[in-house]
Amino acid sequence: MDPRGYQALELIYDTAVNPGSWRRALDATATAVEAKAIALVIRGKKAGAKDLTMMSSVYLDFSRTPAGWYYGAWLSRMQNQDWDFLKAHPPHEPVPDLETGLSAEAIDARKDYAFLRKRTGVARRLGVRLSADSVWFDAMSIGFDRQKVEIPLSAIERSRAFLPHLTKALEIGRVFAFLKARYNAALAALERVQAGIAIALPDGQVIVKNGEAERILGLKDGIVLSGDGRIVTSNPDTTSKIQAHILDVGSTAQGKANRHESLVSIVRPSGLTPFLIDIGPVNDSKAELEKGLNGALVTIIDPERIPYLRLDRFTELYGLTGAETDVCRWITDGASISEIAERRGTSPTTAKNQVSNVLSKVGVGSRIELIRLILRVLPPVA
Repeated sequence: MDPRGYQALELIYDTAVNPGSWRRALDATATAVEAKAIALVIRGKKAGAKDLTMMSSVYLDFSRTPAGWYYGAWLSRMQNQDWDFLKAHPPHEPVPDLETGLSAEAIDARKDYAFLRKRTGVARRLGVRLSADSVWFDAMSIGFDRQKVEIPLSAIERSRAFLPHLTKALEIGRVFAFLKARYNAALAALERVQAGIAIALPDGQVIVKNGEAERILGLKDGIVLSGDGRIVTSNPDTTSKIQAHILDVGSTAQGKANRHESLVSIVRPSGLTPFLIDIGPVNDSKAELEKGLNGALVTIIDPERIPYLRLDRFTELYGLTGAETDVCRWITDGASISEIAERRGTSPTTAKNQVSNVLSKVGVGSRIELIRLILRVLPPVA
C-alpha cells in the first residue's frame, strides 16, 4: 500500500470518534483507489429509520447546490434498486454497475445516472456491501470519471484493501456514539446533583465534574484544579492527603485495598466554612459497574450553600423534634456550640448536649458525618 493508502486508513479510523472527518476520509479513499467520488450509506432496519449518507467532496459539494437539492428530492430514490441489489451479495465483494444485469446503454439512460454524469462527471460506479449486520445495512458507491468506459480492475482490487477497515470504523463509530450518549446522559444526571461531583482516576486526574464542582473550584478559595487536572489545596499536606485517599479508593476499586471512603476538610482563605471532600470508590472489586473503570467519586460540599440539603424531609425521616430540627440546621450551617447556645438562648453546655443528642439520634459521631448522611439519605437533586 502506498502513502496515499496509509493516509486514507488513518482518516478512516479517525471517523470512529470524529464523524465530521468522513468527508476527508472518503476523499483520501477515492484518491487511493483512483476514483472520482464516494458515497457511504447507512440504513437502520428498524421501522422509521432514516438513511445516513456520508459523501466525499464531489458529491457533498454537489448536494449543496440547487441541482443537488433537486437530485435529492426527485432522483436519488432511483438508487434504492441498486442498494437492494447489493443486499443479496456477500460483504466486501465489489460489484461493478455493468454486472447488475443491465447494459451500459440502459444504465446510462437512467435519469439519476444521466443527471450525475452531467453535474458531477461521475459515470461508472462500483457498489459494495460493507457488513452482514442484522440491524444495519452499510453500503458504499464508488464513482469513477465519465472518461472511463469501464472500471479499471486495478481500482477494484485496491478498493478491497479498504473495505474491512471501513466496516470496522463504522462498527466502532456506532459503539462510540452509544457510549457517548450514555456518558452525556450520566453527565446530565450529575448536573442535577447540587453538590459538587467529580470523578478522578487513581492517579488523581479529574476526568468529569458537574456544574457545582466547577463553581466551587472556580472560586479558588482553598481548592483548585492544577494544570494537569488534579485537585490542589492551599495546604500541601491536605493536597497530599487527598491524593493519597484517591489512590487508596482507586485501589479499592481494583480490589487491592480495604479503604472505602475518606472525608477531608478544606480550610478556605476567605474565612468561610471549610469545604468538605468526601472520597469513595467508583466501583469495587466485584466490578459492579465495569471492569477497568477504576477511580474515585469525589463529592465536594460547600456548607455555605447548605440550604440545598433537604433537611425537612431528613429530620422527619429520623423523627427529630422541632427543636432538634433547628439544632440540626444550625449544625449544617456550620454554627459553633456558642453560636447555637446564643440562638437557642441556653448555656454552651446545654447546646453541646443538644448537639450530641441530635448526632446520637441519627446515628453519627460528628458534624461532618451528619452532613454526609444527609447527602446520602436524601441527595440534593434538583
